[in-house]
Amino acid sequence: MQTSWKAILGVVLSASLVLGGCGGMGLTKGGSEGVNSLSENQVLRMSEQKELQTLDSAKASEMISFNVLNNVQEGLMRMGKEKQPEFGIAQDVDISPDKKTYTFKLRDDATWSDGKPVTAMDFEYGWKRALDPKTKSEYAYMLYPIVNAEEYNTGKVSSEKVGVKATNETTLVVKLKQPMINFLSMTTMTTYMPQRADIVAKYKNEYGTKADKVVYNGPFKVTKWTNQEVALTKNDQYWDRNAVTLEKVSIITIKDTATGINLYNSGNIDTALLNQAFVDAYKQTPDYVEVELASTCYILLNQKNEFFKNDKIRKAISLAIDREDIIKVMKDGSKPAGALIPPSINGEGNKSFRENGEWVKQDVDKAKKYFAEGLKELGLEKPPTDIEMIGYDATAKRDVAMAIEEQLRVNLGLDIQLNSPPWKVHLDKLRNGDYDMGMLTWGADYNDPINFFEIWQAKNPMNWSNFNNNRYDQLVEQTRRETDQKKQFKLFTEAEKILAGTEGNGMAGFVPLFYASQAYVQKPYVKDLYRHPYGAQYTLKWAYIGKEKEKN
Repeated sequence: MQTSWKAILGVVLSASLVLGGCGGMGLTKGGSEGVNSLSENQVLRMSEQKELQTLDSAKASEMISFNVLNNVQEGLMRMGKEKQPEFGIAQDVDISPDKKTYTFKLRDDATWSDGKPVTAMDFEYGWKRALDPKTKSEYAYMLYPIVNAEEYNTGKVSSEKVGVKATNETTLVVKLKQPMINFLSMTTMTTYMPQRADIVAKYKNEYGTKADKVVYNGPFKVTKWTNQEVALTKNDQYWDRNAVTLEKVSIITIKDTATGINLYNSGNIDTALLNQAFVDAYKQTPDYVEVELASTCYILLNQKNEFFKNDKIRKAISLAIDREDIIKVMKDGSKPAGALIPPSINGEGNKSFRENGEWVKQDVDKAKKYFAEGLKELGLEKPPTDIEMIGYDATAKRDVAMAIEEQLRVNLGLDIQLNSPPWKVHLDKLRNGDYDMGMLTWGADYNDPINFFEIWQAKNPMNWSNFNNNRYDQLVEQTRRETDQKKQFKLFTEAEKILAGTEGNGMAGFVPLFYASQAYVQKPYVKDLYRHPYGAQYTLKWAYIGKEKEKN
């Protein structure tokens, strides 16, 4: 008996991520009410802080590329309005009883922007191209749940051994190494998008480097790409084009937040990013939009440093931090973090993972006790004076680092030196282990706690703090094999208590700071622009410009 995809996804979430005004559902389609609710000018102007890097879904590795590709290409599934996967190019999926074989049935009316049909072979080719060692895809590991995907990516087997096969033009069979509760969520990701073999062969190294060196199968297509602007236009070949109302989207590169606000206030763009310097000015207005992200900001403690090898020192630092004070600095809706997994990630039964509770909160008296005991165990009368913390050079998080510096000085007598280098240097220092303490924010690519847990396993290349706990590693591996959701999340919870906890078996492997949010200003006439907590940040498919714009 085959398992319905709905049984895997679970109950539909009740909380919608509709932003920028109510209404809209049904108003973009037919009927006199719908027509009268629309502006004649269906053009959305928005901003990004960085330039688009690539339109090659196999090579994309940063957010602006994810954002654009999410709106000009479409995978088997796409992220829906209520932060759950829904059918995209696939119209059905059968899941084997052991939950290791997924048979996707593709819709037969999906075409590329040049009119050719989107086929199962395009998915097989696109995924295998991302895995091809010659492609050097940084996100190839996202395909590793597939049989022999990792082996092919590391040069151990041929592409024919990879567990993805188009059995005909509209049927794609995917074989997984082990059952995965959230595999359908993974297929919403950029790396899982299809590619046309003939187009890649035609443009070779130029594929994905220019707007006209790609074909598109999503709601929009790129018609202009410069460092200053990416222009999208409605794709009249898209299978669900009747659901798309916007005719054009202009994505303008605006690196400075203040410049973006000025352009917003002068009516030159319709939505812009806010930072803490501007939040207070807009928070009580209809233009203010706050988005909960699937991201946690924390401090890494490099356990190559003898000082941070001591459990009690790490626990003391975590207990000394006043997280309520930190979120007052952020001002953008971020919430104090007492654990690893952010509230926007699902737990058992599609409830928030954080319904399990938090494992860390400030306790200065206990922090001082642990700190004194840790110093004694290290044979130190006083803490070292050469501890450096790598912080962010961005305004809000730089201010957070300064608050942490003061809290540790007052609460523990620990003087640290702050270093806020440019982002690339920051990242290189953490990656290379050239730090004592380091701030980092980790965000989920899809709705699964494993996104966070796997990076703390001893052998994971992202384990930059050198955290090493055998029981933790065992628990994470058990979660990968567990198909009973209740049992899986019990294992996750035990693992999180080990990693983040300051009591019992807790190791305080890192110092949680806050669960991140992002604030924007957005004109009230921008309707149904959906922003997501994980993966690509927004979907434009259902967005439209309301009639109100013409009154401004």
